[in-house]
Amino acid sequence: MSKYVKEMMMDQLRSDLGDARSMLVVDFKGLDAVSEHQFRMDLRKKSIKVRTLKNTLARRVLADLGVDGLSKYLEGPSVLVWGGDGPAELAKELSAQVKKLKKPAIKGGAVDGVVIGPEQVEDITKLPSREELIGRIVSLALAPAARIVSLANAPVSALASQIQSIAEGAPAAEGEAAPEGA
Repeated sequence: MSKYVKEMMMDQLRSDLGDARSMLVVDFKGLDAVSEHQFRMDLRKKSIKVRTLKNTLARRVLADLGVDGLSKYLEGPSVLVWGGDGPAELAKELSAQVKKLKKPAIKGGAVDGVVIGPEQVEDITKLPSREELIGRIVSLALAPAARIVSLANAPVSALASQIQSIAEGAPAAEGEAAPEGA
């Protein structure tokens, strides 16, 4: 392969990765073509990009991007996976696909530029998604206001229920005078 072609391949990988700082390296060894195609299609539906790598060129590109620690995982057939809604969603989806197909193996990856091993990828799958974390924060922020509103409405709702029971002709509680005409 000529130097010009290698440079074009490296430029293409750089442009594909863009500003991605979270990615995983996967080994597709032992996966048949049909399963690999289905794997890629399932990931594409989740906006996750998949790229087969030439290891020597990928090492150079990843070093330029500041994640040169991934070089130790670029042995043998390697596929780079990145994108999605965030590192947790990427790890969860990829882990689910690997468990379903049983053939590909997660070699390692990087989360926001920090290199992680396959064990840490499994730990990331247990983290809540970005949307869940935002929901929890909003819930915590709104909890005091909801509590104040419920406390302010409590006397009014108690009074309204008493008025309703009197209007329906319910017997008065002990110590209260019976309404006239009852």
